[in-house]
Amino acid sequence: MENDENSENKKSKFSSGLNILGRLDNLWRNCQEFKRKGKYSDWNDELDTIWLELARDIKQEEYNDKENDKKEVIKEGYKSKFNIFDTKIREFLPFTDSFISFKKPNDIIFKNRNKQYEILMEKQLFLARLENEVGKGTSWGEEEDDWD
Repeated sequence: MENDENSENKKSKFSSGLNILGRLDNLWRNCQEFKRKGKYSDWNDELDTIWLELARDIKQEEYNDKENDKKEVIKEGYKSKFNIFDTKIREFLPFTDSFISFKKPNDIIFKNRNKQYEILMEKQLFLARLENEVGKGTSWGEEEDDWD
């Protein structure tokens, strides 16, 4: 879009930082609830939403996609690290979020649920660390501040 005298420069006068932190807080709360209730599918979806909130603050890097012979934008290694969780979890699908049954679940269901849980815990920990790294978490990064 060309910038001429008839077009306006549309920039927000307000930071959405507090709104983003509020959304993240709600998403993390939902994750804890889904985890406790054994709703692994919902937990996984919520973690994906957290990724979307955090990924926009990761520095971007260009690379050549040799397969399609075009330039694309990726997140510096984070996207491929994040995708590993989905690759791992695919081996243990489907999610069996409800055990409401009069039959005892078989050993394969228990094994898959345990693996799903482990992978989702790793995914959540990765995102919590990423949240700190992009400055939206619990770690404070500025060393210039003197609290004495």
